[in-house]
Amino acid sequence: MAANGSPLSATGDYGAKTSREAAQIARRTTRAGPEPFGDPLSGILLVAEPAAGAANARVVDALRRSLATVKLDEAYVTWIHSDLLEEILSLEPGALVAVGPAAARAIDSLDYPLARMAFSEVPEGSWFAWTKGASGLRLPALAPALEDEDAKRHFWRAFLALRALAPEEAAGRL
Repeated sequence: MAANGSPLSATGDYGAKTSREAAQIARRTTRAGPEPFGDPLSGILLVAEPAAGAANARVVDALRRSLATVKLDEAYVTWIHSDLLEEILSLEPGALVAVGPAAARAIDSLDYPLARMAFSEVPEGSWFAWTKGASGLRLPALAPALEDEDAKRHFWRAFLALRALAPEEAAGRL
């Protein structure tokens, strides 16, 4: 029984633990990018490379809008930082997405013990088995897509692979 007299819920306890760990990592980590956003319990983790200077706000806005378009508003977005391995271990995502080549290299450099394949070895926009229980997806950098139409089309074509994770898409496959 919980302190308030209600029965303990393993799912609730796990969710609270994971949320608490994500918040602790966010508070203590020196980040090169903006604060993370989204639901750390969504099972979807995007690791993005920060943009230079004031472009970070535009990248955050573009990521939020893009995720909303594919109905994945709850996906958790974080940035390259020194405690990235700990964050991935605590969140245990079912889908890990590297947004940009620097993010792919950062994930690869973690030497994640269960990784079956490196992000830098896969083509952009194609799902692959990152670990036994987690899929990986490598996307192009977003910052160039904010300035160049060809880069925007390239990013968007790869980004649309995320539609496979949208709730109605997943329900349609069952």
